[in-house]
Amino acid sequence: MDTKIIGNGRTADVMGYDETCVLKLFKPFMDGDAIEREFNLATYAYRQGLPTPKPIAQIAQNDRKGIVYDRVNGKSLLRLLSDNPMQMNAIARQMAGLHCQINAVEFTDAESDQKNNIKYAINATMDLGDDDKQRIIAYLDTLPVVNRLCHGDFHPDNIIANETLWIIDWMTASSGNPLCDIARSKLILETSEIPDTVSPALRFLLRFGQQRLAKTYVKEYCKISNAKVKDINAWMLPLYAARLVENLSDREKGVIIKKIRSEMKKRC
Repeated sequence: MDTKIIGNGRTADVMGYDETCVLKLFKPFMDGDAIEREFNLATYAYRQGLPTPKPIAQIAQNDRKGIVYDRVNGKSLLRLLSDNPMQMNAIARQMAGLHCQINAVEFTDAESDQKNNIKYAINATMDLGDDDKQRIIAYLDTLPVVNRLCHGDFHPDNIIANETLWIIDWMTASSGNPLCDIARSKLILETSEIPDTVSPALRFLLRFGQQRLAKTYVKEYCKISNAKVKDINAWMLPLYAARLVENLSDREKGVIIKKIRSEMKKRC
């Protein structure tokens, strides 16, 4: 068995399993229901013909659970972007086209309902008062309901490139409105933390690059889908509030809270 670590994150490590498969091995704290949900969602996406590695099986290894996937070799779009920032516009177009493919798939699932997931996260945050939570959730209820497949964590590090672009990591997928899904990607691109080890000058350039990538990505998505930027931006307030339950640095949290206050003045 090939057990070389390929990648790691907060919830799981990805390692070689054999010549044709990899193992996504989740950390011990991960809930078994969440792992099974990822397996089922990834299986659904694969069966709909989306370019995503085939889920093979769920397994247990010591005190950890995992999912075996078909192996896909290549570099993430994030790595390609880091290697050559001049590819930014091309990568934004590729991402937008791929995201439209996902969102074209019809999907209705009460257990993976987009709005319910957002409401749960908003209610769980300790950084907002009850009155603010109620106002934001009331605003969320006014936004249109659509039942399409939404990825929920679509960004350059979750796309593997070789001859094809491959979508990975379906844990936060849901049934919902594609405009919310693109807004979520916009949020991730704009607010993700840049490590402190990066020099101040380079950090400034990278933050500028984040903003440019997000703007270009949304523009390309709108061009392909005929969506409107204002309708995407309408989802930002509840998504900012839901973001507060994630593992954020103090800087990220401060940025998000400022954005929430600004959006609340406009929306509710």
